[in-house]
Amino acid sequence: MRHLAAIMLLLVQSWILWANPYSGPVSLVVIDAGHGGRDPGAVSGRLEEKDLTLSISLELERELEARGYEVYMTRDEDVFLELQERCDAANSQDFDISGYPVFISIHINSSAGGDASGFEVYVRQTERDVAFLSAATSDTLALKYSSYTNRQLNAYEARVSSELAEAICRNFSQEFPRVPMRGVKSGDLWVLNGTWMPSVLVEAGFISNDEEADRMASDSFQKQLAVVIADALQEL
Repeated sequence: MRHLAAIMLLLVQSWILWANPYSGPVSLVVIDAGHGGRDPGAVSGRLEEKDLTLSISLELERELEARGYEVYMTRDEDVFLELQERCDAANSQDFDISGYPVFISIHINSSAGGDASGFEVYVRQTERDVAFLSAATSDTLALKYSSYTNRQLNAYEARVSSELAEAICRNFSQEFPRVPMRGVKSGDLWVLNGTWMPSVLVEAGFISNDEEADRMASDSFQKQLAVVIADALQEL
């Protein structure tokens, strides 16, 4: 009987250890508007990436808050932030520990020619593990993930990031069926490597393509894209 109790305790402990730490509700969404300040990002004519990403991010903030999400913006005005500053800002946030945080970075694509077009979402390369501790780590994050190994956290984070990216792409295709879908890609991107949470980087279109640039600058597109991303979050 004593041995059975010990085995049961071991099984319970193992289940707690291996249970997905990114299950339950999304209790915080960190929105990262790419570029800003002295860094305009991609430029085409009168349009600059930093302005488009901020407009889209502010629209996403409004949509998410209307649905009851807690939102943190790495920037909500035209200011410059180092990439590590964005990661540190995300990792230092407190959140409802019954859920988990998600990081969404908004960017605009560009190419040398004007023919490239389409929508895509990046996730972290699976072989590029996140180091789940830094000086910026909030007490909430440290407490939430203290019982997991770095390997476990990376595996679970990669899974949820991919689910979110796939949901965003799927919803975008339904909303914009005529826009080329470039799909989910993996990349060695600083803000994805440096955040302690499921993270995606959205490339909303090509500023170098006149048709896509005009579309991304429109209020209607920005509102629709916010709904696309918000709906994807609710699918997690």
